[in-house]
Amino acid sequence: MDFVRKFAQCRPQPGHAQLFWLGQAGFLIKTHDGRTLAIDPYFTDSVLHSEKNIGFKRLTPPVCEAGDIPFDALLISHEHGDHFDAEAIADMMKNGFTQVYTNRPVAESMAKMGLDMNRVHVLFKGGKVDLGFCTLLPVDCDHGSLAPEALGFILDFGFTRVYYAGDTALTYDRLTVPMQIKPEIAILPINGAFGNLNGYEAAEYAGRLGCKICVPCHFWTFPLHHGDPQQIIDSIGEKAPDCELKLLCQGEGFEI
Repeated sequence: MDFVRKFAQCRPQPGHAQLFWLGQAGFLIKTHDGRTLAIDPYFTDSVLHSEKNIGFKRLTPPVCEAGDIPFDALLISHEHGDHFDAEAIADMMKNGFTQVYTNRPVAESMAKMGLDMNRVHVLFKGGKVDLGFCTLLPVDCDHGSLAPEALGFILDFGFTRVYYAGDTALTYDRLTVPMQIKPEIAILPINGAFGNLNGYEAAEYAGRLGCKICVPCHFWTFPLHHGDPQQIIDSIGEKAPDCELKLLCQGEGFEI
């Protein structure tokens, strides 16, 4: 079954939602009443085209094409091409209703592209946003000078809280809010390159978060992005003994 059909047929139980990994740092959430929220989907080979470096050629095909699944809300954590897919953003917005929530640099790029800025909302760390089906809290992360305005996200659905760390290093004084909130589910990068957590650090951070489920991401899409899931497999039992590791294939999901 192709991913679009699988997603359409997905029917989360009341008080639950379904979380899917799209590959790289992209995720898709579907609620019981059919609302959809995407985070940092990457559908094209835009990074290869912009960087002109074979090390950024995607090694796995996308699970679907941009625009195949309409999103009620699209969250973009920062301006790097594997999070803000500039070649796909117009197709993701062509339905006329997708609302985009992002940081200032991404919003400025979208304005230059001539996109509908009435549907683009600039986020600020600590400023809660009611999306109707969940509450969005943008939080700090440490992506260094590569993207100083990068964001993480905490999504509160009422029945569970999902923390998307974004691209970040293990800089604890920048990560205080998620550790105070203690979300049930944490989505963490493990590529260990470009300032991001590696698998060992992700396991340590999961332990500090006290999350019940950890979902690793940001690995095996590009040769230059590295990432070794075995690191978090080997270390999470010691660093976060009460946390379940959910290692997903592209297009795979689970109920939250």
